[in-house]
Amino acid sequence: MISKKILLFGLVTAIMFSITASHQSINAAPITVDINKAKNPGPGFGEEKIGTVSIDAQGTKTTISTNMTAKSGQDKVFEAWLVDEGGSNYKLSLGQAVDGKLQYAANLVNPYTFKQFIITEEPKSDTDPNAGNTFAGAQLPPPFGQ
Repeated sequence: MISKKILLFGLVTAIMFSITASHQSINAAPITVDINKAKNPGPGFGEEKIGTVSIDAQGTKTTISTNMTAKSGQDKVFEAWLVDEGGSNYKLSLGQAVDGKLQYAANLVNPYTFKQFIITEEPKSDTDPNAGNTFAGAQLPPPFGQ
């Protein structure tokens, strides 16, 4: 009888540990990657560096900042996005980069599902919530893209 109780206790403990372990968040070191102009024709990015993007994802807290040298065209603005490229192709708008700078902070359920960071050039008074053509971007290294 005692051995059955010990076995049952061990089984419950193992189940609780596996549930807890599967819900722990990934904490990766912050990354900084180059933002390169998009290939023309695309897809993909070329060799011309126009800036950098830094991403710090600790658990669900995600902060992103950019530093770009490129200037948007007349009556245009740059908008930054995270992209689930090759998966759902969902694009999450991070907002407008002003004078090449973007500061973004949010609690994302799983920031590691995104594989790309892109910059689009949009009309100043854009009412379309979808991303325009890719101006520049970067492939995100692992653990991103999972």
